[in-house]
Amino acid sequence: MNAENKRPQRRSTPKEGAAQKPAEGAKKRKKKGGVGKAILKGIAAFCCICVIIGSVLAVMLSLYVVNATANDDKLLNLDNIKLSYSTILYATDTETSEITEYARLVGDEHRVWVNLADMPDYLWQAFIAVEDKTFNEHNGVNWKRTISATLNLGLRKISGGAIGLYDTEQGASTIDQQLIKNITGDDDHDPMRKVREIFRALELEKKYSKDQILEAYLNTVNFVGNTGGVAACAANLFGKEVQDLTLAESACIAAITNNPTKYNPRTNPENNKERREMILGMMLEQGYIDQAAYDAAMAETITVLDNSTAADSEVQSQNSWFTDQVIDDVINDLVEQKGMSRNEASSYLYNGGLAIYTTVDTRLQSAMEEVLAKEPGNYFPVREHTYVDEETGETKTENVQGCMVTVGYDGSLLGIVGGLGQKTVDRGFNRASEGTRQTGSTMKPLGAYCLGIDYDYINYSLGIYDGPYKQITDETTGQLRDWPYNYSRTYTEANMTVAKALAASINTVAVRVGAMVKPSVMLDFMRNTLGITSLVSQAEDPAHNDEDLAPLVLGSLTHGVTPLEMANAYTMFGNGGTISQIHSYTRVEDVQTGEVILDNSNLTTVRAISSSTAMIMNKLLENVMTQGTAEAIGKPAGGMDAVGKTGTTTDDHDHWFIGLTPYYCTATWMGYDHSDELAWKNYGLHPPTLAWKDVMEIAQADKEIIAFPTSDSVVTLTYCKDSGGLATAACPNKATGYYKADGSQPEPCTIHVG
Repeated sequence: MNAENKRPQRRSTPKEGAAQKPAEGAKKRKKKGGVGKAILKGIAAFCCICVIIGSVLAVMLSLYVVNATANDDKLLNLDNIKLSYSTILYATDTETSEITEYARLVGDEHRVWVNLADMPDYLWQAFIAVEDKTFNEHNGVNWKRTISATLNLGLRKISGGAIGLYDTEQGASTIDQQLIKNITGDDDHDPMRKVREIFRALELEKKYSKDQILEAYLNTVNFVGNTGGVAACAANLFGKEVQDLTLAESACIAAITNNPTKYNPRTNPENNKERREMILGMMLEQGYIDQAAYDAAMAETITVLDNSTAADSEVQSQNSWFTDQVIDDVINDLVEQKGMSRNEASSYLYNGGLAIYTTVDTRLQSAMEEVLAKEPGNYFPVREHTYVDEETGETKTENVQGCMVTVGYDGSLLGIVGGLGQKTVDRGFNRASEGTRQTGSTMKPLGAYCLGIDYDYINYSLGIYDGPYKQITDETTGQLRDWPYNYSRTYTEANMTVAKALAASINTVAVRVGAMVKPSVMLDFMRNTLGITSLVSQAEDPAHNDEDLAPLVLGSLTHGVTPLEMANAYTMFGNGGTISQIHSYTRVEDVQTGEVILDNSNLTTVRAISSSTAMIMNKLLENVMTQGTAEAIGKPAGGMDAVGKTGTTTDDHDHWFIGLTPYYCTATWMGYDHSDELAWKNYGLHPPTLAWKDVMEIAQADKEIIAFPTSDSVVTLTYCKDSGGLATAACPNKATGYYKADGSQPEPCTIHVG
């Protein structure tokens, strides 16, 4: 081989080779290092973006939470939770002074607040056991349950409900969170509701103790119908106060909240029983009860009140006539004294959780309801009457109606019944407080006789002429006729003593006494002292003037007077001459704040007539019962003093009796709503008087026998029943009379000379 053609191949020396390899490795490393840095930069950039987005989201979430919970200081104020609470009416026992519940008013919701200390321990323990067993450990949120519930919900949504982490009886919401939902009403299904709820729960725990939170929860949790809170639920289901619940009943109540429809013990008793027993098992497992208590509760038979007989049914409420009157009085006073509209006052009354301390005498009220609810014919006659409805022109039929109302001598309303028969409508027409009727002869003592004695125009036995006072034109014939008629349409045409004239209800004598007093004086007295609001003066209504003898003595009035005002006016005769404002309650309190909203403890009492006049009038009214128009019925059995006055209008449209005992002053009325002649004489004894007597015998049974007030300024003298003068030895008919020691007294009899 040619040497020149065989050039040795140049081989790299190790030194050269070594120099070449590092250069190539550096290029590779440079390439790799750039990629890594790029990745790191990308990761860093991504992290920065995430941090920025997270920060923005955190700021947005913070702003959202701040805005969404801006009013939480007021909204979540457990000291003044603005929810609907039931108002309770209380009665005071007249014998023991014990205050008891009389009635409840159920508005939008039936709620009654009760302190945690007044609940049995096993009641709140049942709720903790089933609703939030870590209640005493967490800070308002159970994070483990919240995260688990969130994952559980996600898996169920993804799998269409086929997959879930767990199925538990306890959801994610703590008692704190449930309370927040109850208070705020925030039950929206948007994704942020839970966020709002969590932040609110954390804040709630910072401000309030566990006991405060638990108490608020138990008073706001919702049950069946419109019943809210454990106290209202206990009354609704078992007719019990919450402190009287058994362990099994407590578990029954706790079982409802998970699903009030599904676990309603009335409509789904088996479902409730199953969950109730589960709760008892949880209480045993968590150490709240022992085995013996568990076994006893499991064996207990739960009996709930039937919906139709439940005293506090969520479906309907039937008020007594007295409850209706209190409702109207409180609403009127809220409007007048607090400046509320009628709608505001009504809402506050029904939903404000008020405590109203009423004046009702429960025994008397029950007696009045019993007597006036009896079948037609027991007291009041069955007399159908047809009339033409002024609005529709239709001919309608009605039967005799009646009412009764009793007032205490301090102006307190003690009992009221506004119609005959069973009461079927709440807050319907109340004839006792709203019905203005012609008063007939019950008007005579109020103006003519009492003022005649008070002003010394007359005395107990003064002789006054029984004959026509004047002649008037008869509206039917146009001819002159004598006025007034007596009920018998006859006159003795001789002097008659005041005692006999009032007992027999003689019109002529009463009119002559009224003329002595003067109509203007009687009108002023009745309106401004006795508080009869329906009387009108000539200046107010010239066409319908009550300032005259016929209206103010004989009761032929423009509008009439309510039985309530008549009863209160008569209290002066049994109370030593004073009269007080009518009231159906003593005070109204806001239970949540303890504030006294309305106060009737300092109502006005005025002296209407002197104590001596009151005693003399009382003795004159006693004659009505013993020898006058009510003699046939007489005093109630039992030996208690009783006085009164009957009243009948000239056309026989209205019949009254106003009766007084040392305990009660009662007005009873009978007539048609659309006035017509009663023709009651064929029936027998005077119905209003008979009904009153039977009520008094029930209400006063076992009461201590007491007497009416007397006056040291009254003296007793023997008078001649024929002349009315002081009796002499020659007078054949004598009686005891009552006279002012320093006032009008009779002269000696002049017709019997010894």
